[in-house]
Amino acid sequence: MKRMTGGRAVAAALKVEGIEHVFGIVGTHDCPLFDGIRDEPSIRAVTVRHEQGASLMAAGYARASGKVAACFVVPGPGLTNALTGMGMAHSESAPMLVFGGQNAYAQLEREGGHFHELANSVNVARSVCGYATRASEPNDIPKVVREAMRAMRCQRPRPAYIEVPLNVQSSEADVALLPAETYARPAGDATKIAEAAEALKSAKRPFIFAGGGVESAEATPQLLRVADSLGAPVVTSVFGRGAISDRHPLALGDGWGRLNLYDELLAQADMVLVIGSRIDVVSDVNVGARFPQRIVQVDIDPLVLGQRRPVEVGIVGDAKAVLDALARKLGSKAQACWFDVEDFRRRKHATLLQHCGPVLTLIEDLRAAMPEDTIFVDDLTLVGYWMPLLMDTYQPRTLIHPGTYGTLGYSLPAAIGAKLACARQPVVSISGDGGFLFTMQELATARALNLDLIALVFNDNGFGAIRTYQDRMFGGRQIGAELVNPDFVKLGEAFGANSVRVDAKDVGAAVRRAHESGGLWLIEVPFAPEGSVQMVPWMP
Repeated sequence: MKRMTGGRAVAAALKVEGIEHVFGIVGTHDCPLFDGIRDEPSIRAVTVRHEQGASLMAAGYARASGKVAACFVVPGPGLTNALTGMGMAHSESAPMLVFGGQNAYAQLEREGGHFHELANSVNVARSVCGYATRASEPNDIPKVVREAMRAMRCQRPRPAYIEVPLNVQSSEADVALLPAETYARPAGDATKIAEAAEALKSAKRPFIFAGGGVESAEATPQLLRVADSLGAPVVTSVFGRGAISDRHPLALGDGWGRLNLYDELLAQADMVLVIGSRIDVVSDVNVGARFPQRIVQVDIDPLVLGQRRPVEVGIVGDAKAVLDALARKLGSKAQACWFDVEDFRRRKHATLLQHCGPVLTLIEDLRAAMPEDTIFVDDLTLVGYWMPLLMDTYQPRTLIHPGTYGTLGYSLPAAIGAKLACARQPVVSISGDGGFLFTMQELATARALNLDLIALVFNDNGFGAIRTYQDRMFGGRQIGAELVNPDFVKLGEAFGANSVRVDAKDVGAAVRRAHESGGLWLIEVPFAPEGSVQMVPWMP
């Protein structure tokens, strides 16, 4: 045992767990937590400009790397500000460890009008967490941190919340630190895996639907082995982009949207292997309604199995472990693919060019301008909506989309988190004018960190998707969709960013120049294409 404060116990537990970054804002109710990590060289404190930015940075950090970052927030407004990013991470299955300060233990749940008081704060946090608790004394901290890490590492990864009252943060006690632990995820029931292998062998025309669980498990090699053994083309969900390179001969890209690009595949296929996906409404508007009757589903979360459609075989387990076992049972001999992937790709590109030509051209220019390992982080904006469908992706964790929770302002802070986690990879943030102003203050964080980061802002002076939606659904009766914006170039310069305004046709050249120059860049792009291109892939 070692004598230490609760704040120092948190730092010691974080060090044991290998956590290297803490995002947050120092306040009266979390100051002892920050003080605890002050003299711990393995942990870097990142001061953000809003607690929502802290939790979104932690989410982007996890999405880009699979690693866990921590957040320190004050109770009351600090926690409620951070809830947006925590909800985002809960939806997209990203781990983060949030420590909430709190009034002294004796003051809790008495509604005494104490500073930053929020009733039932642990339950508030629990609504967007996989694990939530309160530490009642310093010696509790290593244990609850370990429990939180187990929940994130051994189950479906989601945020964890630990509340630490002020007296627990500040008081000293003899604290028993725990040794490092290797976390094991469930390997899947062997009998079920054998049943799944036999079912897949019996299929004549199988395909694979790969979700974010493949990336969470770092299971790309195992996915490719199974796909080759079956001769099965692979469709990915929004969260699964990059699980298979778009250059792979079995890759069909993202299955998002209402364009019915995959009708031919779905009409012919007689089985689907769903791996690490909820088949959510963003990935498939019909939530699997057109999938074949025969479904084998693999997921670490037992609640996901059969949630959308009845399954022939359901396996609770880690995608990497289960796919590895399936690959061994299926054998190493590659099968010829039953589906003409190259012809599909040509027809898909022609259809997309017809529906969204200007956006497709812009995204292809952007893709060609940057290295293959560039991490693109998009927001809810016209270009961002189309990114999963149009952007060729070659490596896991290199296309990060906000998905079903749909948080405006996600891109910039998530991109900062991604850059901190993956310092050697270029990172590009893609926002619209509306979403960018939700979190643009985090440019100050990026500048303080001296990050090489490119922030693209596509400006149509409005909430463009909503404007289009109102046109379609309300006969052109618009309200609340027009915006008055600042001069984004001057705004970027005020934050110390290299700032330019370029035409859409020059985006590729501008981004390449920014990448080669290094530093923090804000690139504004006036972009308001006319016609059907204004739609987003899931819009009715």
